[in-house]
Amino acid sequence: MGLDNRDYLRDDYQDDSPRMRIATAGIISKIIAVTVICYLAQLFTTRNGVSFVTQWLELQFDATVLGGQIWRLLTYALCHNPGDLLHLVMNMATLYFIGRMLLPVMGEREFVWFYVTSAVFAGIVGVTFYRVIGMTPAIVGASGAVFAVFTATAMHYPRQVVLLMGAIPIELRWLLAIFIGIDALPILTGRADVTQTAGSCHLGGVLFGYLYFRWHMSISRWWDQFAGRIISRRRSRGKLKVFAPTESPESNLDEQVDAILEKISQQGEASLTARERNILTQASRQLRKNRS
Repeated sequence: MGLDNRDYLRDDYQDDSPRMRIATAGIISKIIAVTVICYLAQLFTTRNGVSFVTQWLELQFDATVLGGQIWRLLTYALCHNPGDLLHLVMNMATLYFIGRMLLPVMGEREFVWFYVTSAVFAGIVGVTFYRVIGMTPAIVGASGAVFAVFTATAMHYPRQVVLLMGAIPIELRWLLAIFIGIDALPILTGRADVTQTAGSCHLGGVLFGYLYFRWHMSISRWWDQFAGRIISRRRSRGKLKVFAPTESPESNLDEQVDAILEKISQQGEASLTARERNILTQASRQLRKNRS
């Protein structure tokens, strides 16, 4: 649906937008599918309790930093403990249900960039922390990236009520606080051991999700700007002029506007950030341009 079809998008928007929209699975289903395929590959390549795929993709400090195998900073998030199916199920279930709340805010392309970058960030935090305390565990699991998604969602919709264990109603902000406490307690008390190696990655994901929200990041836009500069430099050598559009595609703008209006409905206009107000202004200008 284009901007011209939006009756509620005017120069002065009103707090009459629909409730928070839950997006269809879309790109999230694809992320889950790739993760499940990787898990099956781990199982099928396991011999005598050792998986070739796991050994090649898991996150280890020596192999990653000293060996230059930097792909592990991302691929570890596609792997899970072959002996613990619940690890995979819980991560993917959380990603599916919570991620669909965040997806309308970001759009599919930005969501993928966010998920990938948060996995890398959480991995760096994890291997750095355990290196500092003298441990060298092999880290696997999407928990760091999933915690980043959870945190960003809780920042956008802190008062959104979900059912813990399918029965206990609790707001996202308090559920996030509980998870942070569970992971931070062993670290703060000096009891972190090999069985709790995911804790630092979880907190790394939480930190990234928080910074992403607070700093109004747009990773896909940053990438486009970076790639645009590279292309411009290459083409300028051939004396070619390059046109690089500065505005986001209308479809992405539509999704962001929907999410912002839903936030207004839930939390009121006063809850909007400067970036969100700017997006509404941009959308209003685009609407006037389309009608002229």
